[in-house]
Amino acid sequence: MRVGACDGWSFAVEYGIGAGGNRLVEISRNGVEAIHLDPSPDHPPAMFSYARDGAYLCSFGISEEVWRWGEQPDLLLPELIAAGVLHPDGEYARPDGEPYLDRDRHTLALIETRFGLVLPRDKVVDKRLPAFLIR
Repeated sequence: MRVGACDGWSFAVEYGIGAGGNRLVEISRNGVEAIHLDPSPDHPPAMFSYARDGAYLCSFGISEEVWRWGEQPDLLLPELIAAGVLHPDGEYARPDGEPYLDRDRHTLALIETRFGLVLPRDKVVDKRLPAFLIR
């Protein structure tokens, strides 16, 4: 795992099968916001999860936004509608046959905007960061 900070957010990039998503509620205690994005390259879809102040608030698969769960599963519904990902009735709004990567970009952009996430590639790939091995 490599760790660092950027624009007010701390981050950890896990390699292989990470356990950070399993500890999201614990990480988010005492008023902390925690976001977990698992790209799931071997078993799509990519997964988004959000916890705040020790509560698991919302989660969904990227490109499977119609199925949301958590204590506030509709927390991002207004943003998903505004981004043209979903219709107000919760059904898909993107055109049939649209490539998944194009479809995913809309959701990832709204998550980035909603939470003020910024993680430039050079901060993770090129910058010298502490690394930890977790067993």
